[in-house]
Amino acid sequence: MTTYWAPLLHIYQPPTQDIKILRVINKECYKPLFSVLEQHDNAKFTLNINGVLIEMLYDYDLGDTIELLKNLVSESKVEIVGTAKFHPILPLIPNKEVYHQIQMNEEVNRKEFGDIWEKRGFFPPELAISSKVAKIVRELGYKWILQSGIACPVEEKGVDWPYNKIYCSPNGLQLFFRDDILSNKISFKKITAKEFVKSIKNIFIPKKDPKTMEAKKTNRYIISAMDGETFGHHIKNYEKVFLGKTLELLAEKDDIETVFISDLDQYFPIAKKAIIPKESSWSTSYTDILNEIPYPLWKHPDNNIHKYYWKIVKTLNNLMELADNLDLTQKWEIENYYNTARWFYDRGLHSCPIWWANPQNGTWSPNLIYNGLELLLKAALNAQMALIHAGKDDGDANFDSISYYHGLLLMELYTITKKNLKHRKKQNGELN
Repeated sequence: MTTYWAPLLHIYQPPTQDIKILRVINKECYKPLFSVLEQHDNAKFTLNINGVLIEMLYDYDLGDTIELLKNLVSESKVEIVGTAKFHPILPLIPNKEVYHQIQMNEEVNRKEFGDIWEKRGFFPPELAISSKVAKIVRELGYKWILQSGIACPVEEKGVDWPYNKIYCSPNGLQLFFRDDILSNKISFKKITAKEFVKSIKNIFIPKKDPKTMEAKKTNRYIISAMDGETFGHHIKNYEKVFLGKTLELLAEKDDIETVFISDLDQYFPIAKKAIIPKESSWSTSYTDILNEIPYPLWKHPDNNIHKYYWKIVKTLNNLMELADNLDLTQKWEIENYYNTARWFYDRGLHSCPIWWANPQNGTWSPNLIYNGLELLLKAALNAQMALIHAGKDDGDANFDSISYYHGLLLMELYTITKKNLKHRKKQNGELN
């Protein structure tokens, strides 16, 4: 009886990241992490690295880190999955942009990893999943997609937690689910390497038959997934004391094997029953699902910043659609403004600005929110300029709407900051 552990790490930095912070993260995490994997022959890690991070590492003269990664890929210690280049929440953007973001990332992967890279697995940013996203990912030729465990519809009749079989969507996309409990224990340093190895060895053992008092022996698999920056950056030296130590312990075990997620179908059967994953992310709770709030940190109905932000994005989508249909050969100015709008728009869809707009969770930064919003505003300005030079005035209402919601969002940043300050003073006893 063998337990197959399929670990995935996700590394990403937003296009607005400060160069000094990127250098620190590269020094504390990326290079040490890749070095630890290099040292262990039994390393088999599925890795998601967004194309924007690959390009940023090159842009800031940190390309030697990518060379380390290429060596790991060539040695079959790391497999690279597909994703969306600038890390948008895919269920919340237009289908056209989902295709575009995924295909841009494929271009980066093919350029960097050549024939070694295969279109097999897919990592949706923040594990944000929907039927729309699953359909598009399959249409683009991917074999499997990863989701949070909470996305698995285990309460449906005839559906069991997938530890000894692989479920598929109706269109044949293999659906893998991370073990949320174990993954979060690792992420928040709630488990040691020794405890983790013991846990995965004993997990999913069937109950003993009351007649024979023996448990049925069956192979099983476990998927862990978390931010790669956890190791070395968020938790110092964690790449050594947890990942390195875990690989050392597993090297002594004959009944636990580390594998790529892409290889799990070599060991486990495909379930006959097709399932549809729940709309969710790896930050979604059961309460969120019951309240029909699948992406709470990025689109919460009670969060006014989220509301105004998505009003801006929706209107910008309309503006970009108009610009997409322009004849760029008509004038140089049209092409120039359109290309500039597209450059800012692609980057402006990244998930970080609205993630920073959750003061109730302690994630609050007006400047980081606005850093992302500024990309959207520049996209809107340049799209409108392209339309003006093309003699079109059908974008005027959209541009005016963006300006309106921009003002409301600014006021909300101001209002929430005042509330936060008042609450802090009250807690500190500074208010009567």
